[in-house]
Amino acid sequence: MRQRIQNINLSIRKISEKASKQENIVRFDIGQPSFDTPKHVKDAARKSLENKQGYSPMLGLEELRKEISREESEKKRLELDFNEVMVTTGGMGALYAVFAARLGENDNAVFNDPCWGPYKMISEVSGNNWSQVEYWDEERKLREEAKKEIRDADLIVVNTPSNPTGYVLTEEQAREIGEFADKNNTFLVSDEVYHRLTYNKEHYSPAAYSSKSAIIGSVSKNHAMTGWRIGWVIDEEENIEQYAKVSRASTACPPRISQYAAIEALKTDSHAEEMKKEYHERRDLLINRMNDIGWDFIDPEGAIYAFPNVGEDSWKFCMKMIGKGVAMVPGEPMGPESDQNVRICFGSTTKEEIKKAFDILEKELA
Repeated sequence: MRQRIQNINLSIRKISEKASKQENIVRFDIGQPSFDTPKHVKDAARKSLENKQGYSPMLGLEELRKEISREESEKKRLELDFNEVMVTTGGMGALYAVFAARLGENDNAVFNDPCWGPYKMISEVSGNNWSQVEYWDEERKLREEAKKEIRDADLIVVNTPSNPTGYVLTEEQAREIGEFADKNNTFLVSDEVYHRLTYNKEHYSPAAYSSKSAIIGSVSKNHAMTGWRIGWVIDEEENIEQYAKVSRASTACPPRISQYAAIEALKTDSHAEEMKKEYHERRDLLINRMNDIGWDFIDPEGAIYAFPNVGEDSWKFCMKMIGKGVAMVPGEPMGPESDQNVRICFGSTTKEEIKKAFDILEKELA
């Protein structure tokens, strides 16, 4: 067994496993929407069962690739062709294909601090080197330390809106990091799976400012379709051909029935705005309750997470609060500077559950 695989620590599972065994607990730890997949999307999947359920094309159904290129072009101010789209088994399938195709054992990837943990896990499985550095200063400018890491890296991942912080890049930031990566010949991977979930903010893609970049997308969070496992990668057609080799070796092709559901979700998408409205209300409530406690945090501008500093070891705090009825994710696995932060997913809970959880937290922290 490869040592790098044995060394991967799925430590956050301790939280979910302990929380799942406890009754009457508020689950802020689950990073998925509380909403079910919309009925018209499920209906489209049922109707697709009338068709033969064989393998789909390796790059995905052409109709879905065209819908993805249309949505991405409209939302991100880019001009894209469906031949620049590969459908994958979830957003993770897209990330894995790019990492595996581009990075060898002597190549380096750089991630923000904090970042979504699976970036590091995919690097470990792929066998490349990686590092973390905080990208932005308080004035939303690229830090000198980040510039050095980007210069030395073969690949950089930018996530906007961000998991775990909810941070959303401004147009100036998207341009700065896109152009800087491009100037230094560092391939840019723009993870934009939450691009429809911004609150009083516009979404800007850093890939629009780099000639060497790939966009990662998904229906999982924007359309409440986590279990359908449909994501995509957008890049130049010649690069898509290389990513397809990795996808072929790992999953052969994306699931056919899920692709028909995704086509309907992208074509008839009013549900996305309805869900976003509810998330916005939960986010505002969460901000008020975190302010009442006195936690230090940046306002989540997008996605479905907040990342407050709780003033003590994140693992001890989370394990203690599970016993009181509130499950959260420790920040320590997401970055070396986040050992006193916790991730709260307000997308997985109702407003009533947020109130219940913070009533408990206020009592315990008094």
